[in-house]
Amino acid sequence: MESSDSLFATFKKLAESFTHLIEEEGIVFRPYANPHLIHFSRLSRAEQEDVVTRVSMYVLTCVNMKQKRLSMTNNRLFVETYLNTAGLYARPEDLDLIQDEHFVEIYNRNGMHLFRSLNILEISSYTFEDLCCRQWQHLYERPADQQEKILAAATHFFQLKNPTRQETSLPFHVIEKDTLERLIYDAETKWLIPVFRDDSFEAALTILLDRNPEVLPQFFKP
Repeated sequence: MESSDSLFATFKKLAESFTHLIEEEGIVFRPYANPHLIHFSRLSRAEQEDVVTRVSMYVLTCVNMKQKRLSMTNNRLFVETYLNTAGLYARPEDLDLIQDEHFVEIYNRNGMHLFRSLNILEISSYTFEDLCCRQWQHLYERPADQQEKILAAATHFFQLKNPTRQETSLPFHVIEKDTLERLIYDAETKWLIPVFRDDSFEAALTILLDRNPEVLPQFFKP
């Protein structure tokens, strides 16, 4: 069992390794905003262990891609490599839906990050620590009716006994809650796809369509 100091050092190294790996794909992304890792340090020991376990699989996926000289901007290949690395799987016909222009995320039942495609990081002003240590609903503000529909869809999906992919086509307009930039995003959650470990329904893969009217997200103007 790792000590708290060891967990802190491990996560910090993983965050720095990840951002270094994706720099080689032309993406500059901050590992954390504060070297004291404010969000990670606020977590309980069990939560810190969970973060390190989840992040380790994500970073190891990037290492595996690099060793095979494969591009992480190939969304389908990146997702498949992550699933294989983490001991997870999704149905091939579901993965066939993934295209490079899609935003792809995988969350566990607790709403915590397992995987994000690199094109999401290109337009985010959050840090790696933010995305890995905080639930998705705490990162973004959205209209109340949209929040209710998305939470209802996610709750219903995770309650299914024999889940199959769901076409949701839920549009959303969100603003970063806790960044200086407060960037605005418009997108559509097109598909919810079940991810399994052995026969257990483990996580949800979401395919999102970019609906931003501009090439880059815009700043929120109060």
